[in-house]
Amino acid sequence: MSLLEQLKIFSDGASLADLCASNGLTKSTAHGLLDTLVELGYVSHHGARYSLGTRVWALAPTPNDAAQRIRESFIPALRAFNELCEADCFLTVPSGTRSYLTLEAMDANGAFFRPTDDTQRDALRTSAVGKIFLAHDSGLARRARRNAALDRTLEDELIQVRQNGFALDDQGSQTGLNCMAIPLRMRGQVVGALGTSGSAEQLRPALLQLKARQALRQLYDLVKY
Repeated sequence: MSLLEQLKIFSDGASLADLCASNGLTKSTAHGLLDTLVELGYVSHHGARYSLGTRVWALAPTPNDAAQRIRESFIPALRAFNELCEADCFLTVPSGTRSYLTLEAMDANGAFFRPTDDTQRDALRTSAVGKIFLAHDSGLARRARRNAALDRTLEDELIQVRQNGFALDDQGSQTGLNCMAIPLRMRGQVVGALGTSGSAEQLRPALLQLKARQALRQLYDLVKY
């Protein structure tokens, strides 16, 4: 916990040397701990600096944290996406190399609800939302490959995601569940994703592709900030 406490003090992030000096840890020990925290989404790693990850902010959100800014900026996009898809929809952010974090969720009737945590359903390598983040964040993809190689089929699919602007999950994360996701950008950088999911019988891949293209066209001004 001392590493997380120190990162809260360093509002602009901290280097490995900063954290070692503050906690009295060796570089190898601190690096190993930080790698695990990054993988779980409790710490973010950009360049040579570490900062608190979105999963920490989800446990104790504050008005000024990054996840809250994304939530406030893209709630209108989530509402419009939900109206278009007429299915359960989710506002999500990256959170480590295993799964993503859902900030807000709306059901098919347009009511907000709290989704249950499901690391299999929300896995980066199989979910539509996860593919959005892997396709657009080279650092995240590199860290994921370091844990376990991405198979050739997924690597090819990530290229298609970048080209098409959306991602699909055809029962890859959960049997009987199909999903679609589109990216959310701030200043040109992908910071989140909108996802929708439902019964594979109702949300067939062809319909999801149609909805994705409609969303990218109709929500153009809402998914970029």
